[in-house]
Amino acid sequence: MVTLDLNHLKKIVGDDPDFLRQVLQIFITNSPKDLEELSKFANEGDHEKVAFFAHRLKSAAAAIGFDEAYEAFKEIELESKKMEALDNLPVKVNAMKLYCEQCITDIESVMKSL
Repeated sequence: MVTLDLNHLKKIVGDDPDFLRQVLQIFITNSPKDLEELSKFANEGDHEKVAFFAHRLKSAAAAIGFDEAYEAFKEIELESKKMEALDNLPVKVNAMKLYCEQCITDIESVMKSL
């Protein structure tokens, strides 16, 4: 199960359950598209676009308190910018894509509990 730091999110947007659900819904709606793009560009070896989408996903994960994903996307972004570990990049990206897709169900459960 995904661990979200909802206190972090509440500090940013307040404690209104409806608004918290809206913010989490934005993540659920946008992250699959960004994950697809990230995966595509990692497989193509486009490190600049990998860094761009990793940054977007890192920021989105940070906003909702999804710390595990934040750290992983931060690492992917930095490696892409430095052009390090490029051979292993598609493997890392695809692992994060699968992980985040699985976590969306958990985030939906968190939304229901608000």
